[in-house]
Amino acid sequence: MRRSPWLPRLLLGAVALGLFAAVVSLSIGEGGPKKITISGGEQTQELIAGVPQAGPYLGSSDAPVTISVFTDLQCAGCDDYELQTVNPLIAEYARAGAARFEFRNFSLGETETTKAAYAATAAGEQDREWQYVTLFFHNQDQAPAHTVSDQFLEDIGNAIPDFDLNAWANARDSSTVADRVDADVKLAADLRLPAFGPSVVVSGPNGTKQLDNSPSKGDVEAAVTAVGGS
Repeated sequence: MRRSPWLPRLLLGAVALGLFAAVVSLSIGEGGPKKITISGGEQTQELIAGVPQAGPYLGSSDAPVTISVFTDLQCAGCDDYELQTVNPLIAEYARAGAARFEFRNFSLGETETTKAAYAATAAGEQDREWQYVTLFFHNQDQAPAHTVSDQFLEDIGNAIPDFDLNAWANARDSSTVADRVDADVKLAADLRLPAFGPSVVVSGPNGTKQLDNSPSKGDVEAAVTAVGGS
């Protein structure tokens, strides 16, 4: 069983009798009826609005380079990587049509898949996966009781403009979404991605570069140049 060594920022505190020493990811549970005010909507729209989306893809299908991001929505610390590294890359490459981004679910905790993985993938059925992912990471720390509940996932969906919440709820339980999440799990295993942080795979006309363990923006940019031939 894989275990992420990342120190969590979503620690609930010491548990009596030392039952748990640390929390490596957000819990999965029903939570309560409490709703939260979703933040980051303006930043998300500024980043993504107007950029073509199709399922897990963000950016023009004619882009010469594909940047596949393997990450875990429920990983404590992956939010910082997304907001501080991936988003600036999107602003630089996707908006200019220089690269197309692909989101891949990659569990860095103790389970192969997470509740949030199905939620984000279901949003991709409406070509809103990257909005969902970005808003989730903006609000990860605000999950009530540090739990990814159905209410929290719904609150994220409610913050996406022109989003059909009923269709999304149905898609979460569909075989189509399950197959996509399973395909992500299999691909991560085939690539032997180490569970020490997000990985990025950059593909282009000059080959493929696999970057593990939370590669920096500069590392990804260098890979884009190498495989894109520019």
